[in-house]
This record gives sequence, C-alpha cells and structure tokens, in this order.
Amino acid sequence: MINKKLKITMAPRGVLLIVTLLAAQALSGCGDRNEQEFIRGCKSGGGTTAVCGCIWDELKTKYTHGELEKMNQQYGYVPPRVMDNMLSAAQQCRK
Repeated sequence: MINKKLKITMAPRGVLLIVTLLAAQALSGCGDRNEQEFIRGCKSGGGTTAVCGCIWDELKTKYTHGELEKMNQQYGYVPPRVMDNMLSAAQQCRK
C-alpha cells in the first residue's frame, strides 16, 4: 500500500521534471510536435502512452496552444498553476 502511494506521488513529480526539461528545448513545428515531445518525455519519466496522452489532453483544456508552445520553446517559462494542474491530471488519468 505504501509503495502504491509512493508511485502515484513520484510519477507526477517525474512528469513535472520532464515538462521542465522540455521547456529547455527549442522546438519547432506545430502542436503535434509539442504533443509528441511531451508524451516522449512523460514516458521516459515512467508514464504510459495512454496516461501521458490523457495528461496532455487535460493540459490542452487549461492552457492555450500559445502557452504550451511557449513552455516548450522558452527555458524556464511555466504557465500559471501548471504543476497543480499536471498533478491533478495525472491523478485523474491514472483512475
């Protein structure tokens, strides 16, 4: 039971780390490229394709395309409440 809670707690933190790392990369292209990069980074942090895609879909409902693009292009840019929204999405997507 403790391990299960630990995995749930640690996975979203891994996702947050990946998003921060993705923000450091200069990406070009359209939203599909951003989605692919997000899912790739999320999966390398331990998420499944389904969960990572679900998190991305949730983030798209909270942030504009421009905000998500800027997060991927501009080092250090983090939209308002992104960590809270990502944790919430990760918890919902794992159900």
